[in-house]
Amino acid sequence: MDSIDKAENAVSREKSSLLGFAVTKKTQDGNIQVSFRWGRLLICLLLLVCISWCCVGGGLYLWFKYNKEFDSVRLSGMLTLPFRMEEHRKEMGDYHVKKGLELLEDENYSDALRLLRLGVTRSPGNLEGIKVLAVFYEKWIKRPDIAADLLIKGLTKGNGIDDEDYLKVTLSNLHYNQMDKAIQTIAEEHLPTVVEFTRRNKILAYSSAKSHTLRGNFDRADELIRSYELMDDLDGLLLSAEISWARGNKLSAISKLEVSVEKFSNAETLLMALCKYNREMEKYDEARRYAILRNASAPLSVGPKIELLYIYKQSGDLDREEKETLRILKQFRGDRKALLALANFSADTGNIDLARRTYEEALENELKIDPFALLLIEAHLVATDYKGALSFAEELLNERPDWLEKHWATFCSLRSVASFGNNRSDLGEIYLQEFLSSSSKNYHPERSLAVANRFRIIDCHQQARTVLLAAYKESINHQKVLSELISVELEIGNTENLNTLLKQLLTMRRPEAKLIAQAYKKLGSDRFIFTPNRENLLIELNAELRERAL
Repeated sequence: MDSIDKAENAVSREKSSLLGFAVTKKTQDGNIQVSFRWGRLLICLLLLVCISWCCVGGGLYLWFKYNKEFDSVRLSGMLTLPFRMEEHRKEMGDYHVKKGLELLEDENYSDALRLLRLGVTRSPGNLEGIKVLAVFYEKWIKRPDIAADLLIKGLTKGNGIDDEDYLKVTLSNLHYNQMDKAIQTIAEEHLPTVVEFTRRNKILAYSSAKSHTLRGNFDRADELIRSYELMDDLDGLLLSAEISWARGNKLSAISKLEVSVEKFSNAETLLMALCKYNREMEKYDEARRYAILRNASAPLSVGPKIELLYIYKQSGDLDREEKETLRILKQFRGDRKALLALANFSADTGNIDLARRTYEEALENELKIDPFALLLIEAHLVATDYKGALSFAEELLNERPDWLEKHWATFCSLRSVASFGNNRSDLGEIYLQEFLSSSSKNYHPERSLAVANRFRIIDCHQQARTVLLAAYKESINHQKVLSELISVELEIGNTENLNTLLKQLLTMRRPEAKLIAQAYKKLGSDRFIFTPNRENLLIELNAELRERAL
């Protein structure tokens, strides 16, 4: 009984405190003793941590969803965020790339660009995002250097080196921007020491061989073609023939292609090359034979038929040219692409009657007539019928001002050339300034080159120089623009910037031998005696010519 009483007394002396997390009791000597319930404390602490973790996770979920435009964020992902930061960053980047591509389809370009930038920054291995963003930088922002850098980084960060499509896009971009050294570096880094005939290696080898060819490094290009047996593929074969042609071995180039006709039967690019090479060598019978073969392999294609027209024209076979023209008009009446090819031929050759016929066919078949009308004016120019060009231009201005606004720059350039040709330099200057003003808003180097060439044909070299200078400022690294500008400067005897321009040209892809020879000859004359740094420039030009002769 005494023991029971003692136990009851002990319990009665114990009191719960601190919300149940501790117990206080009075000892026999009257002191207060506090004991913590550690199990309960631990459980509660764990509970608090879990609740806090969930609250933070929920907060992060809401923040990423509504502040960071990450709609696909998962609560479970936010709860485990500290353990998967890199994975989360990639997920977020991939999501932004996806949304950016969707906005692009909706033509919301500004938001698409913003999300693509965010996406690629967070997910640098997203190859699709990189490719599209590179196009933005290349075409819209006019920063090909940033575009190329993005693509190159994707080769390693996104393992793009093993993605055939991505690799081709990257190398194509570098080729377009004349970044030949970058192509060669990529190839050297990734091509194995011992040759392996994988698809990837062949792509790298071909691209490197092409870049070496464009720089005039024919020996290295030939070595790559042989090592990787690139002539087994059509592209490699065509490149090998191109090298032989550039070296002056024209018969060898043709022979390489001829022996492969059977192997690559119906290959239009092969037959096109054989047409081109034979036509340039004035072997018109051979050129016509391959054009006919092209026609037989692609009877519904207008390309081979247009090639025949050029051959007949150059060989003086006007009867056949006329008969083939009528056949094309009969077969492809109403076919805009075919009629446009025929209109281009008529403009190139100054065939006003044919140009007008294609224009009328376009009208009759309710085709978009913009290019047909402009090509008709051009045909008048080529035929030196400047009054006719101005007359038709005036007709268009009165009857079709609606679509002329879209082609104002081209239209003004044609009127300017026609005016100068018609001895109306006052009007010509007005139209030329209008062209320069309009083209600066929507610059196309090919258009400027065509306009400059038209001026040079009518001996308006100062006007050609004006056009080329404006084009050069817009595209300082465009080799064709630079080459034409140098050619004009040499023609008019302008030495102001000749030293700088020629030095730049010598750093670019294999400059045209004829231009280098022309520059060397003229700089050696007394007319150019005051050209800055003339002697050193002559040495460099001579070295280039000697290298060509090897």
